[in-house]
Amino acid sequence: MGGFKVIIAGGGLAGALLANGLSNNGVDFMIYERDEADSKREGYQIRLGPGSQAGFRACLTNAHIDKVTSKLGQSSGSQATAPSIYNTQFDEILDLALVPTYSKSAAINRVILRDILLEPIKKSKRIQYRKGFDRYEIVTQKDDMERVKVHFSDGSHDVCDVLVGADGANSKINKQLGLNNLHLLDSHWAFLSKGSLPFDRMMKLPPKLREGPILVLSKDIILYYALYLPEGEAASEYHQAADTKKPLQYDEKAASFYWTLNVPVDTLPYKKASEIQNHRKVCLEAIKDWAPEFHHMLSVEEDDPEKTDMLVTQLRASTQPKANWRTRAQRAGNDEGHPRVWVMGDAIHAMQPNRGQGGNQALADCADMLPQLLHLNSLASIGPAHPTFEEIKTACDKYEGAMISRAFLWVKKSGGVSFPRINLDGFLGIIVRLVATLVIPLLKLYYSLFAQKSEE
Repeated sequence: MGGFKVIIAGGGLAGALLANGLSNNGVDFMIYERDEADSKREGYQIRLGPGSQAGFRACLTNAHIDKVTSKLGQSSGSQATAPSIYNTQFDEILDLALVPTYSKSAAINRVILRDILLEPIKKSKRIQYRKGFDRYEIVTQKDDMERVKVHFSDGSHDVCDVLVGADGANSKINKQLGLNNLHLLDSHWAFLSKGSLPFDRMMKLPPKLREGPILVLSKDIILYYALYLPEGEAASEYHQAADTKKPLQYDEKAASFYWTLNVPVDTLPYKKASEIQNHRKVCLEAIKDWAPEFHHMLSVEEDDPEKTDMLVTQLRASTQPKANWRTRAQRAGNDEGHPRVWVMGDAIHAMQPNRGQGGNQALADCADMLPQLLHLNSLASIGPAHPTFEEIKTACDKYEGAMISRAFLWVKKSGGVSFPRINLDGFLGIIVRLVATLVIPLLKLYYSLFAQKSEE
């Protein structure tokens, strides 16, 4: 390890992946995580696609990537899928998996992925728990070199050359930097539920869910429902489903379902999440006019004594920073906008979950950030005066230029800072279905011909 050190505030998926990249390249670092070591707070589903794969290739060994891949969910024989859009009468409007240009992804449990990524970090003892970020300050040490002094909630501190804020959508680092581009989507309550998926429970759910997620857009209400079916041992005769041609093979102990229902605040008589007592009843009331299939989907584990508590919250999303946001923030003083403090993932580009890209783009940040940190580490070997302020600033600008142009395209595609107001139950749904029926075969033909020409 050289004289260059990175502190990562936040041991979630992006922080853990970046730490692997630093570790595999001999860069000194430490992760500080606010939660307990055994916390399962991030136990919901994430979907992995091209963005996350870029992060994995940049930061992980091939063996480590294989370990992640082995835990991906399967859907009708394919890991990468896309949602199907339904109306409230359970009529399929559009299967996005058939659209050649739509970004597809594969499901994985967040806790499982995080545990895989943190395994080597824990072994090297380069993560400390119950260390919530409090504040940072830029200090000049005895060698006249500038450093970042990071203070934690327990009164302790550490010093580094670059602080990376991976502290999520409630990022304190974002706020202290003067970025302030994270916004609470207070127009809706988000009800999130997750549960186990033994075979008999899975068979009670619509077969379409085995092919990919289901998305419903009805006026101001949005439902997203997905299954996580990791590969298991050879299927037994018991796992032969009447509506499939081959046995279903998946790890029942690790499998799960996940759904989120976004309901407008003004349709409910609650001002705080704590006031909502019977979460499931509220959800079922919100979709009372929907088809029975949806009521069953939201009640599938209602009688399970081991069911997990439903989470009720309000989501956050972001607005794209100006290109010169750091320069403008620095005018306020107080170390705002300083290039030695970087941010990644939800700490800068939080987005709505309906495109499944939040985690993808956070992991993709690692592919953009790691090369710049490795460059700064190599500069540190020149002498104690390196990396200089200008070298740090240049590296920071390169990272943010690549990250912002990529990630905020997905913030926009995911709905920006407002929920989509689309009703597919009427005329619009008929038009979308008709257009999809006519256009998708032409798109598939075009892209198949284009791909063939590209290979020649």
